[in-house]
Amino acid sequence: MKMLRTCLLLGAVVLDSAAAPNTPSSGQSLSLPAQIHGRVRVVDGKTLTFMQQKETVRLAGYETPEPEQIADSDGVEWPAGQIARSWLVLRTLRRDVNCSPLQRDGNNVILAHCFVGEINLAAAAIAEGIGYAYHYPGEPAVPAYFDLERRARGLGFGVWSAKGLLPPWQYRAEKSKPALAPSNIDPPGQGPARPPPLSAPAPAGQLP
Repeated sequence: MKMLRTCLLLGAVVLDSAAAPNTPSSGQSLSLPAQIHGRVRVVDGKTLTFMQQKETVRLAGYETPEPEQIADSDGVEWPAGQIARSWLVLRTLRRDVNCSPLQRDGNNVILAHCFVGEINLAAAAIAEGIGYAYHYPGEPAVPAYFDLERRARGLGFGVWSAKGLLPPWQYRAEKSKPALAPSNIDPPGQGPARPPPLSAPAPAGQLP
C-alpha cells in the first residue's frame, strides 16, 4: 500500500510538469520568479506565504473546504476546513518548501506546484482526502490530481467519508445567494388583511 501511494504521488509529479505551462498570465504587472524556496506561513489549506520573499503562493489544481465548513462522518462531526489548514501546517512546519511557479492569478497570487522534499503537497493532500482536485478556468489543468482523487473517493478517505459535505465551490455559491426577506407587500388584487366582522347585536328582549 505504501509503495502504491508513493508511485501514485511520483506519477502525479511527472504528469504535472508536463501538463502545465510555465508562463505567466497576460496582463500581469508583477514578474514571475523561476523558483521560490524557503520557510512559509500557512494562510489556509491551499495558500502559503514565503516569509523572506513576502510572496503568497496558492497550490495549483487544488481546493480545500472553507475554514468554517463542518463535515459529518457516521455521526462524528469534524472541522473539514480547519483540518485542511492543520494538515498543511504539519507538512511545512520548520521545513523548507520549494515551489515551481506557473503563473499569477487575478490577485497577483502565484500559482505553483510546491514540494517538501520529494512530496508534492497538493498531490499528497488529494490522495489522503484532505481536499479536492479542481481546475479553475484560465489556470493550468493537472489531470493527474483527478486520478488521485478518484482513488481517495473510492476508499472513502477524508472529505469523501462525509455525506452531504459540499465542495467549497458549491458551498461558496450557496453562501452567496441572497436571503429571501419576508415581504410586507400584499398579493396582487388583495388589500390588507381585515379583522373578522363583529357579531350582529341580539334583538331587543332576547339574550344572546
